[in-house]
Amino acid sequence: MGGRKDCGAGGLLWQELAQEDAALCRICPRGARSAGNELGFFFTQAEKNSLYTEKFADTISSAEPSLQAYFTEARHAGTQQMLWVDLMSYLPDDILVKVDRMSMANSLEVRVPLLDHRVVEFMAQVNKEQKYTQFNSKILLRDVARRYLPREILDRPKQGFAIPLAGWLQKELKPMLHDVLAPARVQRRGLFNSDRITQMIAEHSVGKRDYSQQLWALLMLESWLDKELGPQVL
Repeated sequence: MGGRKDCGAGGLLWQELAQEDAALCRICPRGARSAGNELGFFFTQAEKNSLYTEKFADTISSAEPSLQAYFTEARHAGTQQMLWVDLMSYLPDDILVKVDRMSMANSLEVRVPLLDHRVVEFMAQVNKEQKYTQFNSKILLRDVARRYLPREILDRPKQGFAIPLAGWLQKELKPMLHDVLAPARVQRRGLFNSDRITQMIAEHSVGKRDYSQQLWALLMLESWLDKELGPQVL
């Protein structure tokens, strides 16, 4: 793709994800961006080669990246180009959506003070050296926080909000996994190699490999396609 030259190493990854998004948009326009990102993040290129059917691979290769406009808008931003793309895509289309839905499902109101427009506008004018280095991130935020927080909090490793997905797919969600990604169903959809998915499920079930993220992405994609399109062949 001609636009790849402007994107840098990180941009190349996002361009690949965006091509997958665009291909899924051709199949089912609503919500395809998030589905495409899930595929791109959790599979290596070798895994994609073994997983995608020839038809789906051809569809992806000919698709115009759905994030291309954002890269073009920020083409003069240099190393901060990826921050702009994140702000315009990953934040509103992924993590903010998930937090909003899950918090509201539990009667919680979540706020995001660091996305106050005044903070965002200010940080857009700050040099990258004041935002991050090779070894440090959130430099200004950490400097301010040192006035109020002890070192053991400031310097502790980042802690995410992981769920026991690997175990769920081996136990509680195993029947759903085998049903939604059954060979006949995968073959009818026509996107993926059913033998490869069956192998991934088998290896994950016995603990030979941890395919939790990959299987979850496939499980959610097929569930979404089934809801939007039914069992039709693509």
